Amino acid sequence: MAPSCDHPSSSSRPRAVLFPLPYQGHINAMLRLAAVLHGHGLAITILHTETSALDRQKLPPGYELVTIKDGVPPELATSDDVAAFVLALNRNCAAPFREYLARAGRVSCVVADVDWFAPLATARELGVPALALMTSSAARFRIYLAFPRLEEIDITHRAGITGRDWFTG
Repeated sequence: MAPSCDHPSSSSRPRAVLFPLPYQGHINAMLRLAAVLHGHGLAITILHTETSALDRQKLPPGYELVTIKDGVPPELATSDDVAAFVLALNRNCAAPFREYLARAGRVSCVVADVDWFAPLATARELGVPALALMTSSAARFRIYLAFPRLEEIDITHRAGITGRDWFTG
């Protein structure tokens, strides 16, 4: 969808930077949010890792696509070990994300996938408002909500896991 004529140019509009994980379901959810934000006058930048990089031609006109290096080995990116992959992305993308935000100019907000904990923390450290978007299923969200109670009743301890294991690997 092309920007409407009543919006100022993309460079003068407030900019939202959206950073989905490189999985199609996460990307689709972010693009739906991007359409809403763009419709309300925000310029949109989609930040993406080099792993499973987006095709610029498939984005609506007026969206900016910025690809950052992730340094993830191809064998990890294609493995079934999603947790190790996401942890590697967080570890490897924190510095490139910081560099991008430092040179990006006027960024009104960052919306990142909830599992992008390093970039979300970086945005907050730099004083950029940041929002974590839960792009996964309601069942997974329920697990996040239930985890403190599971720890409280000692289920996780008896199973040999802690909250730290779940969220930091």
